[in-house]
Amino acid sequence: MNRSELVKAVAERAGGEEAVARRHVDALFEAVMEAVSAGERVVVTGFGAFDRSSRPARSARNPRTGAPVEVPAALVPTFRFGQTFRNRVAQSADAAPAEAVPTEAVSTEAVPADAVPAGGAAARTKKPKKGKKAAAKKTPDKAPEKAPKKGKKAVAADSAPKKKSGKAKARTKSGK
Repeated sequence: MNRSELVKAVAERAGGEEAVARRHVDALFEAVMEAVSAGERVVVTGFGAFDRSSRPARSARNPRTGAPVEVPAALVPTFRFGQTFRNRVAQSADAAPAEAVPTEAVSTEAVPADAVPAGGAAARTKKPKKGKKAAAKKTPDKAPEKAPKKGKKAVAADSAPKKKSGKAKARTKSGK
């Protein structure tokens, strides 16, 4: 949901016009940003708390050059979720997987113990190793044959000589 969708949702729930809802949403964001910028903590019970925290100065590395870079200390906004907000998100997360699985796909029949592999459903077959060691372990009779590489030189050797054009054609006619 972006800002304009939020404004539409607020207008629908409040039963007012979008222009009025936009002013209210903008006023809310502006008030929160001003208060947090001033060092105040904005607490909306059940929703969360907006706050300001300080990051100390540190040294980092430029990923491109690897040169050390000094990062100055900074004040950054933070948000902590309220308990009501957490519970609402957790409930929607619990409901989503149940909706995704059709009821016909869930089996209520008992499965015999010998049908389940050792280690339960989590047991998986091992994937073959890749790399030099795995290649060394292969026996010569099982090693697959590699196809010859086709590069520019190999393709040129396989095909007929190319027709000359331009200056190369003129050189062959003049005998140079």
